[in-house]
Amino acid sequence: MTGTRTTMGHNKYTGDLRAVTHYRAGNVEINIAKHSGYCWGVDRAYEQTVATAKSKDGPVFTFGPLIHNPQTIESLKNEFGVDYINSVEELTKPEGATVIIRTHGVPPEMQEQFKAKGAEVIDATCPYVRVTQNYAQLLHKQKYHVVIIGDPKHPEVISILAYAKGEGTVIQSMDDLHRIPKNKRRLGIVVQSTLILKKVNEIVNALLARAQEVRVFNTICYVTTERQEDAETIAKYNDHVIVIGGHASSNTKKLAIVAESYGAKAQLVESPEDIDFDELKDAKRIGILAGASTPNWLIDKARDALIAHFSGQPVTA
Repeated sequence: MTGTRTTMGHNKYTGDLRAVTHYRAGNVEINIAKHSGYCWGVDRAYEQTVATAKSKDGPVFTFGPLIHNPQTIESLKNEFGVDYINSVEELTKPEGATVIIRTHGVPPEMQEQFKAKGAEVIDATCPYVRVTQNYAQLLHKQKYHVVIIGDPKHPEVISILAYAKGEGTVIQSMDDLHRIPKNKRRLGIVVQSTLILKKVNEIVNALLARAQEVRVFNTICYVTTERQEDAETIAKYNDHVIVIGGHASSNTKKLAIVAESYGAKAQLVESPEDIDFDELKDAKRIGILAGASTPNWLIDKARDALIAHFSGQPVTA
């Protein structure tokens, strides 16, 4: 088996569809989800960051990790000198510095604070997140009480709430419905881009009974939907599933949840070295899923590790 892979770099984005998805190693079949590798929003942000680092003389930072993938963040630092900061105060020498806004977005006032300090700001917010931010802003202007379905601690949700002037309510589950003020009869709903549609629908249906008027924007990213559909397919066909991605990645964690909900045994790993082969000793078919911020080379490396283990032969690129 041959293939192409960079050691610690970036594979050019090709629409996140893999040309080959089925492999065999010994008596074990290995199946990779057809939608794998960086999604286009992540690829866009990565390319922006690398191009900026190559063209600027001054230091380049991202605000927070650009994406939720530790290997990519390490690569940006080691290969291109791009580090990240977690606050405006951490930018102690702003003259000549460039700050790149992460894919999850930030509150709009934060961009202005960086500019006020003298730094150049490049906005790499995922366009789909930007759409959600704009909807939240619109709903707030139209006097709806903004409800964001998502994780209140996730940076994407924090940025969306800021576009509603911080005057909305974040709902993560049905248990949070009581948090919406009872006097709010006009609700405007937006959704974190990486959620599971079935759970979102349950919350939306409950909110319909609580208000006189409800306006809903389904802002789940189509990439999320595609990959969760892949997770269902992979889980139904394989007895074990390896999910590759950062532990902080919301969309990666959702893939593991979807896979397990359809009966597969799922392992969520950040790198192939984390694979627990003892759990796979009786496996006949193993599926591989990957988050939208997981680079192709890391998926290939996990595939190669599985092939080498079950075939007893190292994989040569």
